Amino acid sequence: MTLNGFDLASYQAGLDVSELAGDFAIVKATEGVDYVNPLISGHAKQTLAAGKKLGVYHFIRNDSEIKEQADYFLTTVSSYVGKAMLVLDFENTSGSTIQNQSGVFLAKQWLDYVYDRTGIRPLIYTGLSCENSLDWSSVVSGSYALWIAQYNNYNAVEGFAPRDLYGSLKHWKSAALFQYTSSGRLAGWNAGLDFDVFYGDEKTWDSYAKTPKTPTVSESVTKSAQSGPQWVSESKTYTLKTAVKLRTGASTSARVITTLAAGSTIKTDAAIIVGGYRWVRQPRSGGYGYFATGPANNTLAYVSSGTDHTYYTVKSGDSWWAIANKFGLNMSSLAKLNGKSTSSMIHPDDKLMIR
Repeated sequence: MTLNGFDLASYQAGLDVSELAGDFAIVKATEGVDYVNPLISGHAKQTLAAGKKLGVYHFIRNDSEIKEQADYFLTTVSSYVGKAMLVLDFENTSGSTIQNQSGVFLAKQWLDYVYDRTGIRPLIYTGLSCENSLDWSSVVSGSYALWIAQYNNYNAVEGFAPRDLYGSLKHWKSAALFQYTSSGRLAGWNAGLDFDVFYGDEKTWDSYAKTPKTPTVSESVTKSAQSGPQWVSESKTYTLKTAVKLRTGASTSARVITTLAAGSTIKTDAAIIVGGYRWVRQPRSGGYGYFATGPANNTLAYVSSGTDHTYYTVKSGDSWWAIANKFGLNMSSLAKLNGKSTSSMIHPDDKLMIR
C-alpha cells in the first residue's frame, strides 16, 4: 500500500490542506537558526484537523552550529513531535553549499542529536544525484530512512501519479518517500505542488513519527542525558535598561536585526542560558528575534521585568529535591524556571528563582 501527498513551504500562502486531495502533508518548519516558516502552524493544524498524516522538516545549513539548528527545530515543532514525521532537508542554497562529504558529516550530527533528544529517527531528504555521488554509509548504518527526489521533467502532472524512480539508489536499499515532480496539480490550488508517494500505510507512517521510548517529547527535549542548555517557555514583558541588539539567533555571532532602544518594552515567549548570556525570544512577524537580558552571572542586568520574583540562596548540602520540597515545588519545574535541568550542578551562594 502507498500514501499520496505533497510538501509545503512559505510559497503556499493561502493554501488550505483540508481542501485538497491527499493522505499527508510535509511542512517546512525551520532553516538554520534564524528562520521559521510563518505558515508552519496553520498548515500543520490544517493537516491534523483533516485527519491527514503530518511531516515537518528542517532545512540544514553549513553556516551555523548544528546542535543549535537542531534545538531551534525542536523548539519550533515541539507540539508536533510524536504526531509528525521529522525530516532533515539536505540541499544547497544561497550562502550554504552543503552537498559534499563534510555536509554528510553535519547531517549525521543533526540526525543523531534529534534522535537522542526525541527517541524518533528522522528521515533525510535529498536528490538522487546527491545520494549517488556521496558516501552515505554512516547515515544508512544509523537506520535513518530516505526521502528521495528525482524529476523526469517539469511538465504538469494532473493529480497524483506515482511512477518508478528513473535511475537507482546506490546506498539505501529502498526509499521511504519519493518526490517525483515539482509540477503537481490538484483541484483547489492554482499553482504547482511537490508530489510525493510514501511506501507504506498509515501504521507504517506512524512508526516513523512516534517514539518507541518512554519519555515525552517535553522531557526528552528539556531533560537530555547531556544536560545541555534548553529553552524554557515564558510569557513575560521586559523593559530595557539599556540599548540591546536584537539578533537572528541566541548567539553574539548571530546577525543583528536591529538595536532596541533603552526604555523599549518587549514581550517574549521563551528563554535560555547559553554562551555566557541569558537570551529571550521575541515573536515577530515571520519568525523570531533574540536578545540577551544579561550575562549568566547577572541574568537581568539589561532589563527590568514587570513581575517580582522570589529568590533562594543555595546553602551547603542543598539539592534540587531539598529546595523544591522546602517550597512545595516540583523539582523539574524549579530547574526549568532557572533555565537548568535537574542534572545541572548547583553551588552554595547560587541564587535560584523560586517564583
